[in-house]
Amino acid sequence: MIKDLKNIEKIGFDGWFLDHLDPQSLVGFDIARVMAVHKDRYTIDNGQDDVLAELVGKILFSAESPLDYPTVGDWVLVNFYDENTYAVIHDILPRRSLLKRKTPGKKIDLQLIAANIDVAFIVQSLDENFNLRRLERYLVMVNESNIKPVALLSKSDLLSQNEIETKVSEIREIMPTLLVQPFSNEYETGFKKVNALLKPGQTYCLLGSSGVGK
Repeated sequence: MIKDLKNIEKIGFDGWFLDHLDPQSLVGFDIARVMAVHKDRYTIDNGQDDVLAELVGKILFSAESPLDYPTVGDWVLVNFYDENTYAVIHDILPRRSLLKRKTPGKKIDLQLIAANIDVAFIVQSLDENFNLRRLERYLVMVNESNIKPVALLSKSDLLSQNEIETKVSEIREIMPTLLVQPFSNEYETGFKKVNALLKPGQTYCLLGSSGVGK
């Protein structure tokens, strides 16, 4: 039986993870979620508190690739110490999705971005940043990771309605079923429709270049 199940459900733990969890692996451990990675240290959340954590030696010595290390969004088995102010990560639970990309250079390696993401908001601004080929690359990465993509078009105040509709049509030529939502920080238009996309218990991420309004 999982201790404090309601607490971790609030931050995204659901039936899928429960079904893919070996009950025996829980003996002597708690479940927490990785919220941030700081080189060899981590910030984890048990649904109540953010706690600084380190990896158990077994993971450090047996890891063969970046895939063997926790990333943001991972669910992990931990032991808490010092009144829940410090923790040790002992294992990573099965991942429902994993967002990753190849590192630049000749050596083929992977950089982990986030795990267990349900929806990826791909943000492009309706100015010189708008780039269909870049959007297509993001869509490939997201779809390969088993994550639902949504395109958010910021700075919609820069274009007329007809111009916005033209941009949306260009995007739908790439992926006809893609949900596309323009919005403007300047006039706060489209905010309600973007907020309506956010559902309790789901995990979201933002992808896009700097300066697009993420």
